[in-house]
Order: sequence, then C-alpha cells, then structure tokens
Amino acid sequence: MRTMESENEDLVALPADRHLIDAEAEGQLLLELASSISGTLDLQEVLDKSLAALRRLISFNGGAIQLIEDDHLVAAATDPPISDEARTVRIPVGVGVSGSIAASGVAEYLPDILLDERIPEHARQHGVSGGVRSYFGVPLIMKGKPIGVLQVDSTRVDDFSARERALVLAFTPTITAAVQNAKLFEAERNVAQQLLEADQLKRDFIAVVSHELRTPLTIMLGLSSTMVEFAGSLEPEQIREYAGRAGSASRRLQRLIDDLLFAADLDRGFLSVRHVPVALGDVIREVAAEQEPAVSRLRVHLAEPLPLVRADHERVHQVLSNIVGNAEKFSPAGMPIDLGARVDDDHVLVTVEDQGPGIPERHQQEIFDLFFQAEDLNRRKSGGLGIGLYVVKRLCDAMGVTVTIDSPADGGTRFTLQFPLAESSRWPSNDPS
Repeated sequence: MRTMESENEDLVALPADRHLIDAEAEGQLLLELASSISGTLDLQEVLDKSLAALRRLISFNGGAIQLIEDDHLVAAATDPPISDEARTVRIPVGVGVSGSIAASGVAEYLPDILLDERIPEHARQHGVSGGVRSYFGVPLIMKGKPIGVLQVDSTRVDDFSARERALVLAFTPTITAAVQNAKLFEAERNVAQQLLEADQLKRDFIAVVSHELRTPLTIMLGLSSTMVEFAGSLEPEQIREYAGRAGSASRRLQRLIDDLLFAADLDRGFLSVRHVPVALGDVIREVAAEQEPAVSRLRVHLAEPLPLVRADHERVHQVLSNIVGNAEKFSPAGMPIDLGARVDDDHVLVTVEDQGPGIPERHQQEIFDLFFQAEDLNRRKSGGLGIGLYVVKRLCDAMGVTVTIDSPADGGTRFTLQFPLAESSRWPSNDPS
C-alpha cells in the first residue's frame, strides 16, 4: 500500500527526470548545431548557418551577428536579411546598446528596450525600428577580447526566458570559435594569394629586366664586334655611326641601371632633396639638349621670363627626363611631344604632352606604382621597367610638387607639374633700383 510520503517522492522525481531529459536533448542539439557551423571555413556561410542554428534553439523576430572592424560594429549577417544600405551602418564600439556590449564584453538582456536610456528619446516615444521591445545581446569573445556581438530581439516585452538565454549563452562560444577559424583561414588564404602574386611579380620582373638589359647589351656587342672585325674596310662615317649607336645603347643601359639603383634607394628611404630657388627654363633647356637629335620629336614652349620656383635643380631634371622619356617610348613615330612651361597665379605649370595611345582611366593612378606596366607582359610593345613614373611621383612628393595626368579616351596624355614659386619670386623686391 502506497504511503503519502512515497506519492510525494514520485511527484518530486518525475519533474526532475523530465528536466534531465530536456537538458540531454538540448545538449545533443547543441552538438548537432556545432557540427553544422564548424563544418565550413567560409566566413559568410559560418555566420548564416549560426543564425539558422539559433532559429532551432529559440524563437525570435530578428537576429544579427555584428563583427568589429576598425573599432566599429558592422552587420555581417542578419535574419531576416536587411537592405544593402542598412549593412553599411557602422556603430562605434562603446556607443548604443550593441556598442556597449562590444566594449564591456558582458551580455545584456533588456526586457523592454524602450526603457533603456541609451535608446534615443524619439525612438522611445515613437518605437524602435521593427517594433523591437525585448533584446538580448551577447559578446563574441576570443582570447579575452570581443570580436563582435550576437543579438536577438522580439516584438514582445520580456520574451526571452532564462532558459532560452542560457541556451544562447551556451551556443555563443561555438559561434565565436567558428567565426575566428573562418577569419584565420581567410587571412591565411589571402597571405597565400599575396605570396603567389609576389612570386609571379618577381618572375615577371626578372623577365622584364633581363629583356631590357639584354637589348642595349646586344646592340653594343654587335656594333663593337662589327667594328673590330671590319675595322680595315669601314669608312670613317660608318665608324662614327656605329660608335654613336653603341654610345646611345650604353647610355640607355646606364639609365636602366641608375633607375634600378635609385628605386632601391627610395624603397629604403634614402632620398634627399633641396628646396632652393630653381630656374625652370634652364632645366627644360638642359633636358631638351640631351635628346637624340636624329630621333627626338620634342618641341619646347617657354613663356619667358619664368619666375624662380622652390625645388631641387637635379631632381627636377630627373623628373622631366623620365616624363619625356616615357612620352618618347609610347608616342607613334613622327608624332611630336610638347614640353612647355607657363605661370599660373602663384605657381609655374610645366606640361609634357604626347599623341600616344593614352592611359586608361583605371590605370591613371597605378602608373605611379613601382614596376607597374599597363601592357600585359606577353603583349608588350614598349620597353621599360615601370620605374620612371614611380621615381617621378616620389620626387614630386618630396619637393612639394603636384603631378596630375589628363588622358582623354580618344588618346594622348598630358602630364602637368605644379611648382610653387620661390619666396624671392613671390614678393616684389624692396630694392628701389
């Protein structure tokens, strides 16, 4: 015969057994969900699967995973999806509810978000977007440092029970680990890709340098061998022609080597410029005089007298030589290249204009990068190492000179250098004579 005590014991034991069964089922579900989201190393897939897994754990109206980027929270995944414009919203860490969670690293449950003082007054009066009332946010902590925030919300007040919040808290470390693993994999993949690209750049560079150095060397060797072998039968005029061509090839080789060495110095930070008064007209005439008379198409236009500018004579010479050389390289045979200078308010503008194919707009900033070549390596028609314009930009920046490019779609390129006037040219002299 059952006693009252035994009946009471049965009443107590039954709910306890059910609780254990529920806990075991929840544990099995957590394991299943953990296996699902950790089965991929794609970050977006991890995020989307994490929110889908939350749907199986608890019921909510809206969910989101925000990740920290440059001290701001950015919505990386949402359920339901939000607009592209909403995805661009960046919340500073420490600002607002989710920003506070990211800063403190402490989960927060707001039974009624409209009562929270961090919600703007107009939102408390007229309601939060989406009609949100209850809110639960949990930081994603990795190595003691928040990397984001997981949040769920509901349109009903106090809609998340302690048990549901415990499930979210139990599942959050799994999400954090999966997100971190995906981010690490993405970073390693990017590094591997960069190494592959760097290796390809190195191979391309070696191929280009080998070709560029071999060309003048071949000319020099061929001409010198010809002069040695046929020295007795060559006319003086032929000897002068061969010697001139060999000298031109040797100067080209010297420029290539000088460019390589100078670029290496720039890369190591070895650059010195002077800021002194410079007569641009003198520099322009020097550059023009250095061009090969037989092949040069350079036309000089000087609006003299030009005032002195603040620059470095040697570096300006180097800049103009590189730009003119670049124009010579890409201009069709017989087409002129114009080098001019004129005063423009408190600056002197120097322009180099060619009639070549032009520079596509997508490359107009890249051409100043070291070793950049707009032409494909296998289809190149022009020589060069991709150093000249890099040197131009670095030297101009160091001298305080602005360099711009104008290259319309129908062809032709104009480089414009804006030189500041020297102080002695900026104000009139006090000398009454």
